[in-house]
Amino acid sequence: MVAPDLYDEASVAYAARKELGPEYERAVLESFVASATEAIDQRVDTRLAQQGAGRAPQKERGQQGQQPDNSHVAVPVFSLLFGVGGSIWLTAGAGGTDADSVFAMWLGIVLVNLVFTRSTRKAR
Repeated sequence: MVAPDLYDEASVAYAARKELGPEYERAVLESFVASATEAIDQRVDTRLAQQGAGRAPQKERGQQGQQPDNSHVAVPVFSLLFGVGGSIWLTAGAGGTDADSVFAMWLGIVLVNLVFTRSTRKAR
């Protein structure tokens, strides 16, 4: 549900955009986004203050009081996205591509992931 004050600001921004015309559309939108962002930040700050931010249990914050490092997930996820997208592009979009190109691409992706996995295991 949209808060009444943000709804009112959106209505005012929409009316101003209609009245001023398309040449002022960007300025009206930037003004609305700035005020909406400020209102959201104030609400978040208020909620955090009410909940006593910074007093999270040690177990939830990680062992050293920091967020857990999940960066090791990025390479496999993006590799999969790249592989699927690349396969679709090579087979459908590139025209005249043979299966060897798709195989070579997937072989490269597998090798990159193997190297990445070995390097992250040594670092731990």
